Amino acid sequence: MSRTDALRQWHELQVSQLELEVQSAALAELERQKREVEQGLLRYAGLFDQAPVCYLALARDGMIAGANRAAAALFAMALQDLPGQPVERFVAPACQPALRQLLASLHADGASAAMDAQLFHGIGGGRVHIEANLDHAGEAIRMVLSEVRSREQNDAALRRAFAVLDNLGEGVAVADADGVIASVNPAFCAISGLTEVKSIGSDLADLCGAEVALKALTSGSWQGEISGRRPDGGAYQATLSLRTLAGADGCVGLVAVLTDISRRKQAESALQDLHRNLETRVVQRTAELLHANGQLRQLSAHMAAVKEEERKRIAREIHDELGQNLLALKLDIAQLNERMEGRQTRFARRVGAALENIDATLRSVRGIMNELRPSVLDLGLAAALEWLVNDFRHRSSLHYELALPGETELAAIDSETSLVLFRIVQEALVNVLRHSRAGQVAVRLGVEHEVALLEVEDNGIGIAPACRERPGSFGLIGMQERVDALHGSFSLNEYEPGAGCCVTVRLPL
Repeated sequence: MSRTDALRQWHELQVSQLELEVQSAALAELERQKREVEQGLLRYAGLFDQAPVCYLALARDGMIAGANRAAAALFAMALQDLPGQPVERFVAPACQPALRQLLASLHADGASAAMDAQLFHGIGGGRVHIEANLDHAGEAIRMVLSEVRSREQNDAALRRAFAVLDNLGEGVAVADADGVIASVNPAFCAISGLTEVKSIGSDLADLCGAEVALKALTSGSWQGEISGRRPDGGAYQATLSLRTLAGADGCVGLVAVLTDISRRKQAESALQDLHRNLETRVVQRTAELLHANGQLRQLSAHMAAVKEEERKRIAREIHDELGQNLLALKLDIAQLNERMEGRQTRFARRVGAALENIDATLRSVRGIMNELRPSVLDLGLAAALEWLVNDFRHRSSLHYELALPGETELAAIDSETSLVLFRIVQEALVNVLRHSRAGQVAVRLGVEHEVALLEVEDNGIGIAPACRERPGSFGLIGMQERVDALHGSFSLNEYEPGAGCCVTVRLPL
């Protein structure tokens, strides 16, 4: 794996970690909101079930679909047995036609209809006030039944209703037809920051705006989000639900239900800030990685240049110092050997052996110098590649092919690019000898549209993807880094077992 790939993976891991942090925060917030909703539903379900007023949910044909405990007590029937019963069976026969007519007259605009009726004699025969309306889908009927009681009973029921309102977590305010608030519960005071004394007599439009109040009066209801500021300077955000109270003479007032959503909005704002911070951090981290990647490439190019200079210096010193000394020693031993010619003494044999050792040492020194930096490089890229291919011919039994461009194209390749191409061919041929099990190798160099194109292709076993990314495979990494330093491209053919390998390099001139 190259440094670039390693940096890219590290960058992706950092980004993934930041994304996981954001997702964890978002999931925690969603879980908190889910718990709040579930708690609200349980609270409303409890209020519905335990309310002192009889609530019924009817199908369009008048069959009971749901009821609360007060309705079960009024009808003297178990709560689980009420669903599926026709509501008119609990009304005295004389009142049943009027009830059917009331249900048939309901429309999906939400308008309510009311009547007084007497219950069936078998369940007490008391009088009740019935109020019903149809939902907007036109499929379900909501019905409220309240017993026609004495003043004392009504006062007790009213006190119970106010006790329920006082314990609600949502703020409730009741206003008259002119929008003047007549009653509030403690939760409304806590949310708005107004005391009960200041709330009663104030204008509901001060809370929601005159336009919203007008819409509620016109359409019968309104729901949305509002924001305000308490007298102590603290801000709040809430959802507001307005609904008109209908009477015999039309609208007689408004009911406002206020739910504090300040914490939820703060959490959403914090989440948005977290997203923005994430984006900023990703941009910064990307810039840092790009800068670090550029520095690594510069360092890699510098190290390669230093390495080549060091090779050149060592090769020159070996040539100038060790090579010259060995050559002078060879000349002296050669003269001594000529004087000993024809003699079969032990000393003469030792002189001949020493001369052979010096020749072997000279060949070894030349080999070391060529490994460090072949002197043939000073003669041009074509001569260097021919020497390199011939050297590999002598090392192995492989069949080598070399294709070079003309002198005009070769003249367009500068010394730095020539050195990179030579080193890549050298490394590729070493890999062929060590790993490919090939029978032939082709080295092709060309120049197209001011781009040097190099291909080294063999007919061996190919390089599997796992081998390309194996730790310690620095040959391919070194070739990639050399090419990147000159802003070129390096690629290998797609792996196919037994189809060989082709190294392709493109360098701009």
